[in-house]
Amino acid sequence: MNRKNRVNIISNKPYLKFIKYGLFALFLTINVNLSAYNIKLEINNCPESFIYLGKHKGPDFEVIDSIVATKGVVIFSADKTLETGVYFIIIPPQTRFDFIIAKTQDITIKTDARDVLNKLEINGEKQYQTFIELQKQIAEINKQRVQLEMELNFFKMYQKDTVNHVQKKIDNLNTAQIKLYSIYKAGLSSDEFLFKTLTILEPFTPPDSINQLKYSNPEAHYKYYIQHYLDRVDFSESSLLNTPEFIFHKLLEDYCYYFFDVRANKLNEVYSDIDSLIAKTNNNIKFQQYILSYLISRYEKPTDLRLEGILVYVYRNYFIVNKPEWVTQQAYEIMKLRIERIQYNLIGSVAKDIIFTDFKGDKTSMYGIDSNYKILFFWETDCDICTDAILELKTAYEQFKSANIEVMAINTNSKTHKEWLDFINTNELTWINAFDKEDTTNYEIYYGTYKTPRLFVLDKHNKIITKDIKPDYIYKYIESYEKHLEKERGRFDFMFGE
Repeated sequence: MNRKNRVNIISNKPYLKFIKYGLFALFLTINVNLSAYNIKLEINNCPESFIYLGKHKGPDFEVIDSIVATKGVVIFSADKTLETGVYFIIIPPQTRFDFIIAKTQDITIKTDARDVLNKLEINGEKQYQTFIELQKQIAEINKQRVQLEMELNFFKMYQKDTVNHVQKKIDNLNTAQIKLYSIYKAGLSSDEFLFKTLTILEPFTPPDSINQLKYSNPEAHYKYYIQHYLDRVDFSESSLLNTPEFIFHKLLEDYCYYFFDVRANKLNEVYSDIDSLIAKTNNNIKFQQYILSYLISRYEKPTDLRLEGILVYVYRNYFIVNKPEWVTQQAYEIMKLRIERIQYNLIGSVAKDIIFTDFKGDKTSMYGIDSNYKILFFWETDCDICTDAILELKTAYEQFKSANIEVMAINTNSKTHKEWLDFINTNELTWINAFDKEDTTNYEIYYGTYKTPRLFVLDKHNKIITKDIKPDYIYKYIESYEKHLEKERGRFDFMFGE
């Protein structure tokens, strides 16, 4: 084979999408065993261009090889075996098809570039062709579903009495697709890769005895779900990680959302369930690597900052205690730095008391502020974003004072002390203006002021209730928080008859 026809797997071709999950990708480095594979492609009407072979890896993928087609024939081969999983072939400019590789790795694939899926044939194991046939049937279902969804959107605007009829057709198609999984599974052995993949795609169906608990005993109902939702995954089969995003990765996403994210107010109850999830991977290092990497990626910058607590928990218990061998030193240092900056200022935790010097030279304790809520704002005068936010905060301050909400604004740059004093006087900032005169408070550690501005909202007990929100949203957030507390108090009174 002419090695000059090969290109580097790192390409800027528009039809190639590469790693997008930051630290998640940084952690994932999988090796394969030595042996051999030989994949011959016979493609009618194939363009004279590079044909790409790749492997799925959840939301990411790996391009393994690329060769220029010669008269529609391409042969991918190497002196190593490929991991079992779902692979793909890309035929430029926009054509791609998926296929399975398991134990048999000397195979021939035939198709036509003008009608790839319908003309697709593959030899080898039975599950290889079964996977192709399943794709053909699902493609037909998808075609019908797209048409019905277009009709649904039209009828929602112009003929609403037809919506339910069209929606029922869509629901029937969804049901038909799920039934296909069971039909095709019936013709496979339970130890085959495709069988285990289809098992993941089947919906979770608890027994009737559990469904009956939904209203009579919701806690037991929920507990059953969280304990058994992932029973459909064979965690000893790491090849299930070599699948498209909508298979195992989507299942993991859903699990984290429904059992972790929605319980952001009660993270202390979540941590044991995180331990249970990771414990499922104890006998498979690749699964453990994937899930831990995903958890770090998901909660490294969550949209709901309350979930940062999960990041700290995972890091402390699964990285600090015993650093996994697969974690690179670069990734470890990044995570260490990140954790150091957030572990003391998590939402729901009690803020560290710090004694600052106010602009008059007097000592001021953050705990000593007597108010219903406290706004801590860390900023510096040579930061345009900071000064804009300060002026927004000033606009809201009159409303704050009427609700007994106090502001302490801390200058983080001692080199601009004069500019800071001038800014305070010019803009008549009458709240508590302070700075760390002796540079001994370590507020950078406790409040993560590696960036500015940083804003924290504390209740009267100095608990952080939110952070890094916009100044003009503070009052509305506190109102919402008060309503939530009132609702919780009402629930408590109802339960205990008060």
